[in-house]
Amino acid sequence: MRLLDCKNDSCRRLAASAPKSYEELCPECAEHFSKLKTFLTVLNLPYEIDHCLVRGLDYYTRTVFEIQPEIEGAQSTIGGGGRYDGLIEELGGKPTPALGFATGIERIAANLKRQNLSVPTTPGPLIFVAYLGEAAREAAVNLCSQLRKSGFAALQAPGSKSLKAQLRQANSTGVRYTVIIGEEEIKTGTVQLRDMTTSQQENISAEQLKILLGKSNQ
Repeated sequence: MRLLDCKNDSCRRLAASAPKSYEELCPECAEHFSKLKTFLTVLNLPYEIDHCLVRGLDYYTRTVFEIQPEIEGAQSTIGGGGRYDGLIEELGGKPTPALGFATGIERIAANLKRQNLSVPTTPGPLIFVAYLGEAAREAAVNLCSQLRKSGFAALQAPGSKSLKAQLRQANSTGVRYTVIIGEEEIKTGTVQLRDMTTSQQENISAEQLKILLGKSNQ
């Protein structure tokens, strides 16, 4: 770990020829890493695998990451973190999947100023995207991303919760609508739209969904 984190040129040359950890993952971790890369691709988030990336906290498990701006300054990293699925259990709690990161407000502010960007005012969540079955999870991630890019405040349940648990979470967030995607909806290119105020549910196309949400935002 010290070799990978070393900034000397001689260390970097050795690190470049060292075995890469992501090429030696167990089957379960390899599948997890593959899914992570799939979701990053679905969300159109550019990433680079860095086998020399080291984060200092020893309770990290699986993936660690750092976020950098496209235009790098003297201190380019805006934030960094990783997964620590075993930490809560080690502290005496129930097994709890977890992910966290640290960031610096000054670095974020400096990057916003460099790009002449202001922090926008965002409305509360309008829609919650739920999915039925693991096969529909990727479609749900994609739809949630599309809705956000279209200007709609959208949420999605983390992890692999049951549909009942997802609907319970949707109700607790106070969203107006919940979209449900299952295998049948993937085949037909439709979604189930549930009005959380009236409990009415209907099957509509993705385009009809955006039109309806646009009217609700007005």
